[in-house]
Amino acid sequence: MKKFIVALMLCLLLFVGCKDGESIDYSEYSFTDVVWTRDAGNDIETLIFKSDGGFVYYCSCGNPVNDSDLCEGYVYNDETKEIKFECFETTEEMVTSVKIVWSSEDALELDFNGEIRSFERED
Repeated sequence: MKKFIVALMLCLLLFVGCKDGESIDYSEYSFTDVVWTRDAGNDIETLIFKSDGGFVYYCSCGNPVNDSDLCEGYVYNDETKEIKFECFETTEEMVTSVKIVWSSEDALELDFNGEIRSFERED
């Protein structure tokens, strides 16, 4: 019985462990922990990059944009200004990385594979 409990605990540790044993902190970047919105014509999109590497991207109807529900988080490279989405599954039309074209406290422009999307800080 003890062997079973030890084996179970080891399995749980494998599934619950952190990514590479590191914690992510992007709190120094002005685009994190901000609610960004954009008018996409027929709908309003909301995008949030959390400082812990998590993110959400959805429309006002509640559906994920760009299949964002298939992604667990993102990794940011400050040198290239690239945000790579960490997805457990991808689709053919999915954009898996974006570049920050321009960023300020009130505006964020992202390049989604050639399509520039402009977001504004939600008050």
